[in-house]
Amino acid sequence: MQALRQFFEDGNVQTLADAGRDLAQQLLGQAGAGSVGPGHRRAIISGNHRFHFSLQFERRSDFEGLCQTGVLVASASAAPPPPGGGGGSGPSSGSASLPIVCRWKRRVGEHLIEIPGITDTMYCTSADDIGMHVVCQAEVTGDPSMGRAFGQIGSFEVDPITRMNLENLISSGATSFPARHCRENDPHPRDLQIRVTQDFVKVVHPGIERGNNEVMAPYSADYPRVIIHPKDTCKFKLELSEDPEKSYRFQALSRNSRDLIALLIRCFHSRKYVGTSYILSQLFQNPATPGAPLISVVPTDFDVRALNRRLGKELDRTTGRLEVVEKVLRNSTAEKTELQAQLRETIGSYTEAIEKLHTQIASARGGPSAAFQVQLHEARSTHSRLQLELGEIREKLEEEQRRAPKANDADGPSSAEVEGLRRDVQQLHTRISGMAGDQKDQSKRDITRAEELRRLRADVDMLSSEKEELDLNCMRADKEKAELIENFMYVKGCLDRMQMACIEGPAASPEYERKVAQLKASYNQMLEERNRLAVKVDALDRDREKQKHQREATVERVMNANARLLEERDRLEKEKTRVSELYQRTMDALGAVTQGGSADRGGGSGGGGGAEEDRAKLASMRSELAQKRELLGKREQEGESLRSRLRRLAMV
Repeated sequence: MQALRQFFEDGNVQTLADAGRDLAQQLLGQAGAGSVGPGHRRAIISGNHRFHFSLQFERRSDFEGLCQTGVLVASASAAPPPPGGGGGSGPSSGSASLPIVCRWKRRVGEHLIEIPGITDTMYCTSADDIGMHVVCQAEVTGDPSMGRAFGQIGSFEVDPITRMNLENLISSGATSFPARHCRENDPHPRDLQIRVTQDFVKVVHPGIERGNNEVMAPYSADYPRVIIHPKDTCKFKLELSEDPEKSYRFQALSRNSRDLIALLIRCFHSRKYVGTSYILSQLFQNPATPGAPLISVVPTDFDVRALNRRLGKELDRTTGRLEVVEKVLRNSTAEKTELQAQLRETIGSYTEAIEKLHTQIASARGGPSAAFQVQLHEARSTHSRLQLELGEIREKLEEEQRRAPKANDADGPSSAEVEGLRRDVQQLHTRISGMAGDQKDQSKRDITRAEELRRLRADVDMLSSEKEELDLNCMRADKEKAELIENFMYVKGCLDRMQMACIEGPAASPEYERKVAQLKASYNQMLEERNRLAVKVDALDRDREKQKHQREATVERVMNANARLLEERDRLEKEKTRVSELYQRTMDALGAVTQGGSADRGGGSGGGGGAEEDRAKLASMRSELAQKRELLGKREQEGESLRSRLRRLAMV
């Protein structure tokens, strides 16, 4: 029943009321929930609200369907919703926009999971929304009386470019992604690399000594984990373990790069626990039918009667459980009464025994040991008295024996008296031993009664705890009974309100229809203008991309030319070295020839011709060296100019 209460508190009561009152509007809204223009899709709107609410999807890629690269935009206006606009539309030109507060949620099956940290009217979809529906809950700021609107759109798919890149990365088995590590209280982020493989995820610090700075985490049940930022399209959090030191806040190079990192890590992580065939069937197309869209469940119309039957069955089950609880409660109460009666009887009997013991102890004035000592003292005093009596009797006996010879006729009576005295002494000994035995038996009985008393006290404590547990069970049963009755009355009231809303729903008038048609026409004009601007923005984006590619090609050509110039410079340096060595050898040879000519100057004129040839050769080599130096200077100037151009391009 808690689930039912949550179901109605989430705004579905208003949905039930609108289902009976605005059924035609919802059907028209579902029929028009597709695209309203190039790159725009609108959601299904429901809820009990008195303002015009719309939720649209604006794509940011060439894919025409719902994908993770788009943006959801919510808006509200004071104009009344059109009869055929159940799917939602933007605010008309003549209506005033209203400030709203939005709560964004994801629908996972029958449950709604709130997206924390975002209350704006714009939500950028991400990899977390793939395969799910997104629900927007909107309220007018500062005016709860305007009601609450709900918009649902989905399900979202992976765009074709990201899907193709993801397939290639999965087939490769491992890849690296550059990202910036944004630490807290650090204005200078660091450039790191995220290494994703089939067995582990590693965060690498680039550098020569990076072996000590690598953090690796194998795939486990909960880690590694990627948490995507709900507002920023590039930020995400990578948790490698429970240790806060192994939790990184990254900023990817682009939105697609962040989605690829999250999807690749989740795909490799799911391979440890989910079959590959299931993953491929959920993410990609069926290989047997290439080009076909992914299989999706078509939402059916809302059936009030089916919901009523289901609620009735659940109410019957709850009533049956309530009867079972009441029966158990009655049995527990009867058992409790019987146990209390037995307990009272046992306590009464043992109370009497305890009172007798207390009476005996009080009479002894000191407890069992004192009573035993008193009895022992009495026995000793009796024994001493009997000893004195025995001594007196013996003295009398001796006197009688001394008198016996003088009176022979008195033998019979004296012997009879002696026998009687012996019997009395024997009886006294028997009484003394009996009194000692009775004292031992009394001590044993006291010990037994003390143990029995402790056991009875333990039984009393146990019965008291059971009584407390039974009281708690009774209280819980009464509380559950009250909750069930309250839930039943709540559901019954909701059903009554829904039936009254279906009966009292007003009919649409022709004037209202004309006004709605005018609003639709103005809305279509605004959509056309917006689409035209969107096309213009896309053209500007394409021109910017083209200019970017041209700049990159220019930079590449300049880099190639720079490389060629560097090679030419190296070659000229080698040529310069060779010419310098040749020049040095020539000068050495010329010096040797000059010394030989001065020594043999008077030897004839045949050496003059050889000296002239050497001078001519030296002059030609000097001219060639000057040309090479001039060419090297030109090449250095060209290289310097290219380097300056590269610096300017890098600054741009």
